[in-house]
This record gives sequence, structure tokens and C-alpha cells, in this order.
Amino acid sequence: MSQNDASPESKPPHAGGGALRRHAYEALKGMILSSAFHPGERLSEVRLSQLIGVSRTPLREALMLLEAEGLVIGRQNSGYSVVHFEPEAIRNLLVAREGLDAYVAEVACRTATDGDLERLKAVMAEIEDTDRRQDNEHREPARELELGLKVHEVIVSATRNPALQDMTRRLYEQLRVALWLEVLWVDSWDDAVEQHREIIEAVLARDVPRAAEAAREHIRDSLRNMARVERLYEERRQRFKLPARPTRRER
Repeated sequence: MSQNDASPESKPPHAGGGALRRHAYEALKGMILSSAFHPGERLSEVRLSQLIGVSRTPLREALMLLEAEGLVIGRQNSGYSVVHFEPEAIRNLLVAREGLDAYVAEVACRTATDGDLERLKAVMAEIEDTDRRQDNEHREPARELELGLKVHEVIVSATRNPALQDMTRRLYEQLRVALWLEVLWVDSWDDAVEQHREIIEAVLARDVPRAAEAAREHIRDSLRNMARVERLYEERRQRFKLPARPTRRER
């Protein structure tokens, strides 16, 4: 299957009809892409309202749009923060994940119970159902990410090894933003379906070499996707210009 770069520039989010909302969205986007904020920096709505010159309502709507683009992250009770995107650190984590996931798949082939294998079959059925329902115009990126992670959760659970489970959980938490950007910005769903099917079928067959290699190839594909995400991120930074504030009549 071929992969296409699904740059948000080709399908900009709908910012609504309000000029202030659009201004807040474009101004914040420009600040983030021009590194006016530190990666991971918490965004103060009070400070941003004063800085951009808009009230809290259009500002919050703008933040929601930026969250949908993957440029900010909203957390309950703590507001929004700038996405923490460091390509070199992400590559290092993915290299570590390649080795860990391959070993987890090996162990799971030996330790998985019949119940674990049934759970894997059920996840694959969910993936196939999602695949049938969506197309390029109506994607469900949050669902895609959820199902992809669910495959790996079931496999690591099948190892019955608390140390492997903890290592996997901590590694995936550090990759959370990168995985979301990969799903959001790179259209690789078809490939992900086939890769997860290969992993699952190998574990069901208890084929250790095949399962390990399928797990490795899946992460190698993520490394290739991260190179695309990095390129798209840099392109956006170079192309974006900070907009002028709308006049009173335009609001």
C-alpha cells in the first residue's frame, strides 16, 4: 500500500465565521510554529487574551482547533500546552520501541493463553470493522490510534511479565504525542491494518520469528512516518506568516 502525506495545510480546519476566532487561531498557530513558546509550555488563557487582543471565547475555540491539528494538547484541570515535538528524541524512543516490541511479541507467542488469543482476534475484528466504515474523506484518527495501541496492550498483557508491561507503558506514554501526529498527519491507515494483521496472525500461530519481524517492521514504518512528520512540521514553520489583527468592522 502507498502512503500519502496528509498535511493539515491541504485540509485546513474550519475556523468558523468569526473574524476574531480566525485571528486567534492564526495568531496562535504562527506563534507556535515560529517557536514563540517552548515545547511543552503551558498556555495561559489570560496572558494569551491580552497578547492577541481577543476575549476568552474565541481564544478557547482557537485552542480547540489547534488541538485537532496536533499543535497543542488539552488536559483536564490543567488547560492547554504546546506540543512537545523533538524529532531526535522521538527517533531514539522508536528505536528502543522496535527492540522492546519485538521481544514482547516473542514472549507473548510462548505465554499467551487461549483467552489472550481470543482478545487479539476481537481487536483485529474491530480494526477491520473500522476499515470498512471509513474512507479518505471520513477518517477517525482517534479511533485509529486507539485500536493500534489496543493491539500492543493485549500482546504485552499476554506476556504475564510486569517488568515488560511497565517498560512498554512508560515508553508509549513518552511517544503519545508522536503517535498522535503520525496518525493525524500521515495517511498510513491501510499499511497499519496490514501490519497489525501480520503481527496478530503471527502471535496466533505462535510463530516466534515471524512475530518478532512483524513487530520490528511495524516500528520501522513508524520511523519512516516520523521523517515525514518532521518534514511537514518544518514546511509549516517556513510557510506560516503572522496575520494582521482584524479591524473592528471585520469582527
